Amino acid sequence: MINEAILVGHVGNKDTKTLKNGGEITVISLATSTKYKDSSGEKQVRTTWHNINCFSKLAEIAAKYVHVGDQIYVRGEINNKKVETGERAGQYIYSVTAQDIKFMQSAKKKDSESKPSQEKKRATYNDFEDSEIPF
Repeated sequence: MINEAILVGHVGNKDTKTLKNGGEITVISLATSTKYKDSSGEKQVRTTWHNINCFSKLAEIAAKYVHVGDQIYVRGEINNKKVETGERAGQYIYSVTAQDIKFMQSAKKKDSESKPSQEKKRATYNDFEDSEIPF
């Protein structure tokens, strides 16, 4: 049997707490979006929010390095829990217990990092004379 979710989305919120046993849990709200055209041809975006639970060492890493707005990749196990009391009694709450988190590089970071490296390539490319080419 396989119970695995893979999500790539943007962090909306993050909260770290200490558990009764002394361990840590970091809960991340992750937004994923789907783009589609409705029946009238209008472009629409549907955003789904996911609760991501990180435990032990992964909780420490998430608490320290994950920030609101970051784009992250999460791989983990889908869990559900039945609500027993209150307005939502009888409903199920779904979450993902993270087993792996990877940090995705944003377009802004990619652009700013690629420009200097392109300049470096150009600089090294021009560091020799045509007469030095062996062919």
